[in-house]
Amino acid sequence: MHQTLERAFPIVAAAIGNRFGISVAVGGTEAYTDGQSIQLPGYNGSDPQYQNYAWGYLAHEAAHVRYSDFQLDFGDSVLRRRLCNAIEDVRIEHELAKVYPGTRLTLARMVEQMLTEGRLTAQTASDHPGNVLFGYILKRLRAKVLGQTILEPLVDATREALRACFPRGTLIRLEGLLSEVPEGLTCERDCLDLTDRILAMLEEECAKPAATASDDQSDTDPEDDNTRQSDTDSAKDDQPSSDSDAENEQNGSNPEDSAPSDQDGDPGNGSANSPNPPSGTEEPANQDSAERTSLMDQLNTLSEQDLEQDWFETAKSQLGLAPDSAGKCTLPVGLFPKGSRLVGQALANRVEQNSKALRVALQSAVQSHRQNRPQAVRNGRRIDPRRLTKLALGDTRVFCRSRQRVAPNCAVHILLDKSESMGETLVIQGEKVSLLTLALEASMALVLALESIQGVNPAITAFPGADDDSVHQLLRHGEKIRDSLGRFSVFSAYTTPMTQAVWFAAAQLLQCREPRKLLLMVTDGVPNDLPGTLSILKRCRDSGIETLGIGLGVEVGHLFPVALTIHNLTELRPQLFALSKAMLLAA
Repeated sequence: MHQTLERAFPIVAAAIGNRFGISVAVGGTEAYTDGQSIQLPGYNGSDPQYQNYAWGYLAHEAAHVRYSDFQLDFGDSVLRRRLCNAIEDVRIEHELAKVYPGTRLTLARMVEQMLTEGRLTAQTASDHPGNVLFGYILKRLRAKVLGQTILEPLVDATREALRACFPRGTLIRLEGLLSEVPEGLTCERDCLDLTDRILAMLEEECAKPAATASDDQSDTDPEDDNTRQSDTDSAKDDQPSSDSDAENEQNGSNPEDSAPSDQDGDPGNGSANSPNPPSGTEEPANQDSAERTSLMDQLNTLSEQDLEQDWFETAKSQLGLAPDSAGKCTLPVGLFPKGSRLVGQALANRVEQNSKALRVALQSAVQSHRQNRPQAVRNGRRIDPRRLTKLALGDTRVFCRSRQRVAPNCAVHILLDKSESMGETLVIQGEKVSLLTLALEASMALVLALESIQGVNPAITAFPGADDDSVHQLLRHGEKIRDSLGRFSVFSAYTTPMTQAVWFAAAQLLQCREPRKLLLMVTDGVPNDLPGTLSILKRCRDSGIETLGIGLGVEVGHLFPVALTIHNLTELRPQLFALSKAMLLAA
């Protein structure tokens, strides 16, 4: 059974990361990000539910890498940090969807799957108030701003819990503040400012009943008393004195009745001007004030365990693999080496001087092959006058027909081994030079020739990179050598992780539009994982990627169907050109 790379998890992950402009690595058992690149587990299956979590997590973390500020200080408040993160998540996903509209559907699928699996629920009035507030803000913004309408039933249920847990005016003022998302937010600092305004609003709402319980009565009752007193005065001449007294006694606003009663020193019916409020009003006001104070204390002392788990932490846990179930495939992260452009410039100058003849020969051969020369045939529509004399000799091929030749429309990816053994020093023509330098010069000379041929898209990747789990991208597809000279200042180190390097090159080639794809390996050693290397090379060939190998003093025929072993290293450059020429003209 042929196992191709089409829709292979590492390949799709690399393609998505490349589209986002984010480095993605695949391997190990956990998913995480360091703020610059994203690591996904070494999964190599095709479970759509697992992939829903993976692509949703990848899109979300890519949005963080592109738009978030990882240097913000949230202080000690758990609620402040989590509320800001919830608002920031919505902001960055909205921004990412502007550039990549498909991510809106990708994230919605992940949320729908979490809801179907019962991982998302509505908050209730019995939950911690901080969790109710957090849950409502998160679900309401996702449903309204990101269009995840499947959350609307949870939003409605959580809204009722919010009404039950918080003061009366909280919901209205909260909705006003949330209306600023997303257009009113341009960065994570804006999200933090909005969070602070929400928390300040809560403090105001919680303090309002306690601060104004007695003031409201004193502010309102005298106004009512004056109105009632005016009504009493205007009706005084028309009503009996007893009616007026009864009314004033009922209203408790007659100055003549403001003296204390003789019943156990009680202050009477509670005039607004009396020094103490009525006992029937004081106890509920104090109780309400205590409840509001207790609410703010709960919010201020909230812990991480009081809040529902971050949704993408849940996705991260679902992506985790057991050590025995993680695939051996590892897609390394592509790094750009930080070298000296002067070193690269010196290398390019030396290459141009020493390989000019080879480059001209390769270009001429390819261009000559592309020419559509007329061919003499026995039938056709156009006669070649120069061949009419051949009729006397019995040669009836007097018609000419143009033969269509396919131009070399292909992507070429050179994988250059820079393991520690490539640092071996050789003496060539009286000059000491390392094996890696020879390989770099030969690869650069070949690419300089290829990039001038229309229809050929070359790239060079050196492996390993900063460690065995990374590679160095010396030249990406679509770039020019002259613009990337600083990357060619690399040094030999580490081992030979050929499996990972082939995964990376295959992922890059499959993203190229050229119909023909060539992978050319230059190495001097044995891969760390021979079975893994054989497996991925076979998958490359089954996927239409032609694989070629050049062994520097070692046999590589067991790895590559088209292979060369070079023992005289001075022949590396001409042999590399000859092999490339044969493959390009084979189209």
